[in-house]
Order: sequence, then C-alpha cells, then structure tokens
Amino acid sequence: MRLNIYHICPFGPGFNIGNFMIQQSVRRMVASLSGCGINFITVPASGFGSKAGLTKQIVYDINQTADGVIVGGGNLFENGEISIDRTALQALRRPMLIYSSSYGRIYGPDLSYVRRTDAISDADLRALLERADVVLSRDEATRRHIDSLTQHSDHQVGGCPSVYISELAAAEFEASPSAETRYPMLAVRNPEQMNVPLSQKIRVHTLSEQCLEILERRQGKPAMVLCNDQRDIEYAMSFGREILYTSDVYEYFQILDGVSEAISFRVHTSLPLWSLGRPALNLSYDERSESLIDALGMSQYDLNIVEDRDSTLGKIESRLDSFPVSVEPPARWQQLRETQEAGIRRFLKLLEV
Repeated sequence: MRLNIYHICPFGPGFNIGNFMIQQSVRRMVASLSGCGINFITVPASGFGSKAGLTKQIVYDINQTADGVIVGGGNLFENGEISIDRTALQALRRPMLIYSSSYGRIYGPDLSYVRRTDAISDADLRALLERADVVLSRDEATRRHIDSLTQHSDHQVGGCPSVYISELAAAEFEASPSAETRYPMLAVRNPEQMNVPLSQKIRVHTLSEQCLEILERRQGKPAMVLCNDQRDIEYAMSFGREILYTSDVYEYFQILDGVSEAISFRVHTSLPLWSLGRPALNLSYDERSESLIDALGMSQYDLNIVEDRDSTLGKIESRLDSFPVSVEPPARWQQLRETQEAGIRRFLKLLEV
C-alpha cells in the first residue's frame, strides 16, 4: 500500500535550484528505505498563503489525507522560510520528521556572529520541535540552537542528503563526459542576496573576477559562471563569460557532472560536486555553511572569506594546488548517512498501521 507523505520544503523567490536538489535528495533517501510506494505531496514552506507551511489549511489536509509529514531540508529556520500556525500545529495528528533543516548566524558590522533578523521565532521553532517525532538537524550550529530551546528526545545531527545525490540518482543521468570536455566553473551568489557586512559585500565582485581568472589560468580554458538562483543572472552576466542556469534538477546534475574544477559561493553546489568526486573550493561567509561543511568533515575544501579576508586570494590558490584530482568522501559521510537512515526508519515505523 502506498503512503501519502506531505513534504514541506522551501522554494524561495528566486526558484533556487539548491532547494529543488535537496528536495529530491530527501525523497530518494526516504523512498529507498520505505519498502513501499510513496506519494510525496509537495507543500511550499511559505509564500503561498494558506496553502503553504503548517497553516490551518495544510494541517487539516494532513490530518485528512496523509500518513505523515516531512519538514525540510533546507534553510527553513532562516529567511522567513516557513509559515507556522502554532494553534493548528497542536492539532496535527500524524507523525512528523524534521529532516536536514538549518539555523545559523551571520556576521555583523564588527565581523562577529549575530542573530539573523529573519530567523524563525524561538516560540515557533519550539512549537515545531515539540510536535516533531524525529529531528535530524543538518549541522552542529542548528543542534546547539535547538538544544538551547528544548531537549528533544529524538534529536541528532544528520547532515544533508544532497551529498549522496550522485549515488541516489545515478541511474537517472547520462554517463559522465570525458575529462577533455569538462570546464572550470565559478558558482556565484549575487552580493545583494548575501547576508554579510557592507565592508565585505563590496569585495565580492572583484573577488569573483579574480576567482575566474585563477580557474582559467589553472585549466587553460574559459570558465563557466553558474547561477543557482534567478536573482543571480544579471549579476553573473557582468563577468562577460557564458552563464549557466536551470531550475531542473536533472539538468543541474548534468551541468555539475561537466565540471573539472570549481570555486563556489554556494554550498549546495559544492556538496554535489564533492559527491561526484570533483575538486571544488567552497567559499563560506556565514555560520550555516561553515557548520555544515565542518559536520561533513570537509573543512579542507572550505575557506571562510570573512575570517580570511586579508589573505583570501593566496589561500584560494594554495587550497586549489593541494586538492587531489578526485575527491574521496571521508568516513564521516557514512556515519551521517547511518544516522539519517536510522532516523528515517524510526519515522516510517510510526506510519505503520
């Protein structure tokens, strides 16, 4: 018998491909462990009025037609991403899994970490956690914040399922292109969408141009500029290179599979590239990115451009020089996968009737 599982996930105003990739990773991981068919019923986390998040209407629909509900993954505890009605949440009668959602701080003007102004309220998050049956936080920063609010009886750090996407979706994509046809790539983020102090934001365009020059010098061919979000497109065009954008997960995977080496302002470009074994340097600028990469045991492939602002270029070149031809996942990935799978199985067990 097929299960009906409501899946509450972020879309975002720029239709960010990273969100869609996480969504597909979550579904593949859950489906691989279910032992039966699943109807995943997509619900935007916010932005669609009463038909989004955990509002009165959605909770009513879940109680009427669902076997369970999954919240996440993605940055659902930030960016004003999820709509919650606490009264309706108390009436939820189906099991709930919070899966790979994150909470993190940003750098303030003095370059120390501060709370985001668009973070989920503590009251809403506490209500969500108290109703959840299983909680798999994405990283340690999220775990620490959750533990400061409530002690959930089934809460662990599980990482992000997108690091397993190359395995989970391997049968759905074409064979890898030859090494000769691969290209260097910079995954950009529009500085206007970056929560960094102005003193750092004004450096991003010049740094991005320098990264493109480094990649092209190392690889001896033109670099592509990847946009994860529609709001990146106009910014990306300013570099005078060919740009890449898609809102289709399959096409996104094919784009990443064509990369020889990358520098990325987007953690959800870096993760699938590492999953594919491609050398990629992630450029962090907030707690959520840095904490996730630390949780994955991939800190050697990460550079914090705020903390290392006075030596960024030299460290970028040094890191790239030290990278292996092919990235091997550390043992930590398997540990996190086992944690994810065990948590999903506990959730699925609650759906049995």
